[in-house]
Amino acid sequence: MTSNIFGTSGIRMVFQNYSETDLMFTPQMALDVGLALGTYLKGEGIVVIGKDIRTSALPIEYSLISGILSTGCNVKTLGIVTTPTLAMSLRYLDGNAGVMITASHNTPEYIGLKFWNPSGIGYSHEQEEEISRLYDEKKFLDIKWDQIGKITSVNDINDKHISDITNRILFDGSKLNVIVDPGNGAGCEIVPRLLSEYNVNIITINAQMDGKFPGRNSEPSEKNLIQISKFLKISTQEDIGIALDGDADRVIFLDETGEIVDPIRLLALLAKNYIQNNGSNISANDMKVSTPVNSSSLVEDVLQPLGCEIIRTEVGDIQVAQALNEKGGFLGGETSGTYIWPSFHLGPDSIVTIGLVLQMMAKTGKRLIELLKEIPKYPYYRQQFQLKKDIPFNDEINQKIITEMKESFDSIGKELQSVNKMDGCRFDYDNGWILIRRSGTSPYLRISGESSIDINQSIEMNKIAEEKMKKLNLI
Repeated sequence: MTSNIFGTSGIRMVFQNYSETDLMFTPQMALDVGLALGTYLKGEGIVVIGKDIRTSALPIEYSLISGILSTGCNVKTLGIVTTPTLAMSLRYLDGNAGVMITASHNTPEYIGLKFWNPSGIGYSHEQEEEISRLYDEKKFLDIKWDQIGKITSVNDINDKHISDITNRILFDGSKLNVIVDPGNGAGCEIVPRLLSEYNVNIITINAQMDGKFPGRNSEPSEKNLIQISKFLKISTQEDIGIALDGDADRVIFLDETGEIVDPIRLLALLAKNYIQNNGSNISANDMKVSTPVNSSSLVEDVLQPLGCEIIRTEVGDIQVAQALNEKGGFLGGETSGTYIWPSFHLGPDSIVTIGLVLQMMAKTGKRLIELLKEIPKYPYYRQQFQLKKDIPFNDEINQKIITEMKESFDSIGKELQSVNKMDGCRFDYDNGWILIRRSGTSPYLRISGESSIDINQSIEMNKIAEEKMKKLNLI
């Protein structure tokens, strides 16, 4: 029986200074995770560690480092950085592994760990299972006093990240007016610094690092971005708004009217712009974009006519990155606002994405709302329901869902074109699709749907799916 401390995105739990269970994340647990990671690495090489601004990050960091050093591995600490900076840093620092101490967009009482390979790609499920096994068995490397690893502090990694971007993404931003909301998170320093390098005119809100997130909740969702949205609505000068989560792996853009830009529409725009500017230099293997099954079909509709293949994956930035790593591609992205640029590294990088969006605006002389006119906007509808039982959805449950939904399509006279069981159950039909999926991080069932013609069609299909899930006693 394993403790199952890993979720769908590393370890993420509420902090507790002491707990007799694994329901809370404690410094003692971090110590054992450090020992497990060092044992997994056979006590060799360098582990690069970064942390976000959460108040509990420091005790977790000290404990984690103690465990890693006690196996013989060396540690390089970055201090407070963004997750993209940690992922990028591994190749500069010859890291054999990276650990980001963060709970990403969760509320401030949460803390967690996310693990990274030298390429910047997050640890796979198999790698996490091995760390979890070592953590449970407690059979850690036993070394002598004179074999303990060494620790080094790295103080200039933000400089490296910024120069990596400014050396490759070139533009003059002196005519751009941008408002940035880092949400009191780890992006408070690096994003304004990057924009200053481009001579962008900047206004910031919630730009003081504070692990209690006093300005707004960390997740850059619509309800949490009211302040920046209102500012854009009343401003006559600002061209664009940029909002980040706590560790800045996610980025959300707002147009000059204060409306949130759909991340998948932006993904399609960025990909289209990239192909138009680099088409002849993109190899056949790299003419691909990776995105999960819950992303809009507009990606296919916009990019396939340009000769770009769309790779669908399970939900999660690691799954998107794995597809890029294994199958090739120049860009990956999710509905949450994560974007992956393999030419930089295989982790989500909001900082690179900001540079590329502003470059596109500066070079065309157009605001984002104008650039997005060439990208369709399909009506999308999503609901979330509490599960009656907190159980994983196995093949048996998925098959029951498929059987019920097939009956529904037959009864309303819609032709079911395909069923995708990669992550949940996605049903594609003429002019739309619906996805029924259990959340990977909480006991919820999510029903989302899209129609290329009418929001009412999405609402109708969602209501049908809701009734079927009630019939199956799932919600």
